[in-house]
Amino acid sequence: MIDKRKHHIKAKSHILSLLGEELIGSDSLAIFELVKNAYDADADKVKVKFIDLNTNSQKIIIEDDGHGMSSKTIQNVWLTIGTDFKRGKNRKVSEKYNRVSFGNKGVGRLAVHKLAKIIELETQEQGEMFANRLEINWPKLINSKEYIQDLEVEVETISTTNFEKGQGTRIVLSDLTTKNWTKKSFRELVRKIDNIKNPFQKNSDFSIEITCNDWHKEWIESIKTPKEILENSLYQFDFNLDLSEQDEENFPFSTFNWNYKFNPHKNTKIEKDKKASEKNSLLHIGDAFKDIEGLDKDGKPLHKKYLQNSDLKGIGNIKGRFYVFNQNRAILEGHFPGQLQAVKNYISDNKGVKIFRDNIRVYNYGEPNDDWLNLDYDKIQHAGSHFGKKVTIGVIELDLASSVDGLVEKTNREGLIENITYDKFQIIVKSIFSFFEKIALQDKEKIDELLEGLKPIKKIGFGETIQELEEKLKEKQLDKELEPLLKKVGKDYTEMRDIMVNSGMTGLNLGIAFHEIEREMKYINSDLQTDKINISEIKDRVSSLLQIMESLSPLLRKNKKSNSTAKTIIEISKRRHNNRFNYHNIVFSSPILTGENPDFKFKGPTNLIISAVSNLIDNSIYWTTAKRDLIGNEYKPAIFIGTDLETFESPAIIIADNGNGFSMEPEYLTQAFKTNKEEGGMGLGLYFTDLVMKMTGGKLLFPDQADLNLSKAYTGACIALVFPKNS
Repeated sequence: MIDKRKHHIKAKSHILSLLGEELIGSDSLAIFELVKNAYDADADKVKVKFIDLNTNSQKIIIEDDGHGMSSKTIQNVWLTIGTDFKRGKNRKVSEKYNRVSFGNKGVGRLAVHKLAKIIELETQEQGEMFANRLEINWPKLINSKEYIQDLEVEVETISTTNFEKGQGTRIVLSDLTTKNWTKKSFRELVRKIDNIKNPFQKNSDFSIEITCNDWHKEWIESIKTPKEILENSLYQFDFNLDLSEQDEENFPFSTFNWNYKFNPHKNTKIEKDKKASEKNSLLHIGDAFKDIEGLDKDGKPLHKKYLQNSDLKGIGNIKGRFYVFNQNRAILEGHFPGQLQAVKNYISDNKGVKIFRDNIRVYNYGEPNDDWLNLDYDKIQHAGSHFGKKVTIGVIELDLASSVDGLVEKTNREGLIENITYDKFQIIVKSIFSFFEKIALQDKEKIDELLEGLKPIKKIGFGETIQELEEKLKEKQLDKELEPLLKKVGKDYTEMRDIMVNSGMTGLNLGIAFHEIEREMKYINSDLQTDKINISEIKDRVSSLLQIMESLSPLLRKNKKSNSTAKTIIEISKRRHNNRFNYHNIVFSSPILTGENPDFKFKGPTNLIISAVSNLIDNSIYWTTAKRDLIGNEYKPAIFIGTDLETFESPAIIIADNGNGFSMEPEYLTQAFKTNKEEGGMGLGLYFTDLVMKMTGGKLLFPDQADLNLSKAYTGACIALVFPKNS
């Protein structure tokens, strides 16, 4: 006889650490889980307080005025992992506001483990005189017993809690996991917390208040979401998609009500058509569902031209709004004079299409790295007729009770499970956005036509020739001293030009070399115009030309990497532009050269990186002096170059100025032959810089100045050259 025995399944205490780290993706999502608990508890307000940030005593306090918890609830629910207290048949509708519970996994309370090692919980149930308190030191608790079922937490009854309404829950988090908060990371956290609640809704039965007790409050004072920005967007579209109230058998289609508004400023002199809207129409979806719905009863692919009520099963009614901007200066200036940077920051912070259920955010839809509707992909495929994610702010609103069983959140709260219902939902929203794009197409063409008329005439060429350079050197009697170098430059220049022409290459990468050569020759000529000629600087520039020739192969692959430092790069770049700084009276600031910023080492194609930084300085000089030409001499051009070792995942060189900033999307300008300069420029500067950083293993970024520890004076362009870790 075979011996059979039954054994209990046990879990090691360490699983709590794993669950806390793995189930919750980020600090903001962890706080989001605690805020959702407050929403479920019928709270009117949640306060998120940051105490003594970036010190050894820093804390986060999340406090709500909801119905609180009894000792029994703490024991049977809060301290029970995976409870079904809010799931399935136990899912509750709150007494005060009839809110359907968001929590359904029973693991949300482990979010605190993501945030901190020590948690203190105080809670007072509605109508009770006394409160309950517990404290958990996660490492100490986990190490106290081997198995999770043996862990114990002490809950005590207390009489003083200072809850304003005599009820609520307060969670104090200390020994935070994140020890150092940068301005950028903290502002991003605050934005995400602030966006938990639907910003497009007017009702005020649930609010979130975020505060700091010290000077860090300055970091979040400028974070705003003004309604005026949305109301003055160029294209606006709102809709309702509802189950039809008509007879289902005779009219199985859902009803689609929509309204479109085109909103150009009067300064554009574009005539606005009458406001377009339609009620009780049908949403055309073509054959969009045929791949996910399979075959009909006769074995043929399903074809449904219009959305039916049955298609909304597990989804429910859908509401939404889209606001689309054009960030061209000529378009924005009319509605937002004097606030262009703030408006662009707002668009950058809120771009994307977010999803809300019962006015509470469903992450990660609409986050910076999320494009669940593939707006940018469509923009690339058909640029003329589509709106990209970068200029779109949208919201999709769902009813929790109608959608919770069909659109199920992932356990880690980072999106919805991609089942058939989700696929349908995505297709429906995508169809609505495409409908909006078609309605707006005629107006978009009007804007494109206006901007086309405002475009400067673009001159493309290689600038000064070698022959012209030789003549100027002869005038200054410098030709003999520089003759060997100059002949080498001329020979390589001619060879590269002939290769490009004879091979029929489009010359993007060779074009970069010509761009660099053109720029260096232009500044050699400029140096020769000064009264005091610095022969060593001219030699340095000519040597740079040779290095560019040698290092830039058609595919930019033959660049030898060498060890260097950020300070070295900035010192050389500054030296090359000193004459121009003096000539244009530009205030140049570089705290790394004065010892105020830390230096860092890297390994990469040093000469190309110097050229990349020189390109960015060149752009800053051009645009800051152009601004002075427009404003007058009371404006003082200023350029900043420093380092940042904290804001990004790895060290970075920051270049910023006080010019007008980017009138086009910076990412657009990293494409070849894109330029805003009215004269000269080939439009390869940012393309070249982006390519060099990719070769280095780093990246070119366009951060908001407000997220960096920069002086408020630098309101123009801001660029970060982020180098790989331990490069």
